[in-house]
Amino acid sequence: MGSRASLLPHRHSFVHKGCGNLFLKKNTMAFNIFDRNKLAGALVLIGLLVSFNSFSQKKAKDRPLVPDPGSACDTSSWKLVFHDEFDGTVLDRSKWVTYYPFSSDGSDNCEACRYMGGTNSVYMDEQVRIGNGLLELGVETKPVEWFTKKVDFAASTIRSIGTAEFNFGKFEIRCQLPEGKGLWPAFWMFGGQTEIDVFEVCGEKPKWIKGSLHRWSDPRYSNTGKYKGENHSEDFHVFAVEWDRDELRWYVDGEQIHSRGRFTDKHGTPLSACDRSPGEQRLAPYFPRAEDKVNVIAGNGVSEPKGYCKGPSGPTVWAGNTALVVDWIRVYQREPQQDLFDLCTVPRELSVVGGSRKMEALEERTIEVQGPHGSLYWEVGSGLRITGRSEHKITVKASGTKGPTWIRATSKDDPCPRGPINLETEIRLTAR
Repeated sequence: MGSRASLLPHRHSFVHKGCGNLFLKKNTMAFNIFDRNKLAGALVLIGLLVSFNSFSQKKAKDRPLVPDPGSACDTSSWKLVFHDEFDGTVLDRSKWVTYYPFSSDGSDNCEACRYMGGTNSVYMDEQVRIGNGLLELGVETKPVEWFTKKVDFAASTIRSIGTAEFNFGKFEIRCQLPEGKGLWPAFWMFGGQTEIDVFEVCGEKPKWIKGSLHRWSDPRYSNTGKYKGENHSEDFHVFAVEWDRDELRWYVDGEQIHSRGRFTDKHGTPLSACDRSPGEQRLAPYFPRAEDKVNVIAGNGVSEPKGYCKGPSGPTVWAGNTALVVDWIRVYQREPQQDLFDLCTVPRELSVVGGSRKMEALEERTIEVQGPHGSLYWEVGSGLRITGRSEHKITVKASGTKGPTWIRATSKDDPCPRGPINLETEIRLTAR
């Protein structure tokens, strides 16, 4: 996240075909003070702090040649390895934390855990809300103090934990962006020396999407593409990055808008990801390291007045929605890495938790959908009413009616190629 260099024009000014590369400008490698401030504290804690006084921009022709084994196009299918549809009422704490765990014990006990340089906001748990099948990452005008920081706004973020750290993959989010001066929503991945920004947006320019790569090495390298589309705050859109061994590709609503290759020619122009002959090439210094595992992060903050975005000079109230509203986040891999597997191979069925399918009057049962699914829509037959729900389950209560009835779960926008679920189970109501 931060200031960027290489630009892409409006979507209609280029056409991508096959496995070609959408490089439209000679790459540049730029350093920005807001990037440095954001992760300096984190880098100290994880042993990656570099000398920020030497950021040489080594010319492409001066970089050494390395063996390139060549590559055929990888057409293997993507397999779901992680997802959250946010259908419950609380954040799934087995998947996410609401801060950057840069402290020595993984807690939020550090200034950089809840504050990002270049912002006028601190990440606060109460700004992370779930309801009606959506995650809201909010921003609120209120004074907040965090360690030495005194800011004018409360902001929000989520970061994946546990096994949700990835080498390569397809990273997707379906969301609606906020609109307002200085708002700074982003969806990105970070780990080791690698940062991949699927998107960063300034709320005063909701038509513009920036996608970037950063290598937090010494020297530090960056490369950015910029894309202008429709106003992305007016509806939901799907933003994605596909990270393969030799290329990254950025998408908005399934349309490829940008790409970067692992190898470049002598001028620094990225080469195609596939159908290359073996030989010697130069590595793009900003390209993600294969050994770095990255966590998934979504956040919404407020920029300083002269920061990455044109933030307000003091407390302000925006006219529209200030939340980054998320429908779902999904991660796919062509070959699931160790400790992960294709979630779409799990059988999908309705099960009764801790009880039989016979229910007496006023008795309650919990019904669970097993296996991955999109947003769920629940229906119940006569004699039952829904008294509670979470991401995968509902609780139903029986009335005094006797006889057979049913519970049905259907999904939309399913993450698996076999399509949406349509499951039904019978419940038999009996008298006490």
